Amino acid sequence: MPKLIIFSDSPTEFTIEVGSTSIGRDKSNDISLNDSSISKQHALITYQIMAGGQRNIILTDLHSTNGTYVNGKMATYHNLKDNDQLSIGQVHCAYIDE
Repeated sequence: MPKLIIFSDSPTEFTIEVGSTSIGRDKSNDISLNDSSISKQHALITYQIMAGGQRNIILTDLHSTNGTYVNGKMATYHNLKDNDQLSIGQVHCAYIDE
């Protein structure tokens, strides 16, 4: 099951479900992060199961102010892989696919 681990005061784990998971500072997001470096609507993770059972888990930056980085590189669109390291604004995260 794919997960996003947020490293802040204490690590917090979120399970990524099929469909869309919104990330941002606004409380209306599926994953709400109270950090001023994060835009209100910062990023979106889309989890799709394709024909034949293949899974696509895509991270999309939503034109955020401070950007989204995957493994140290700015990303606007990225097909997530196990152990990708993310920075959403100044918040560090890890994508784990067990």
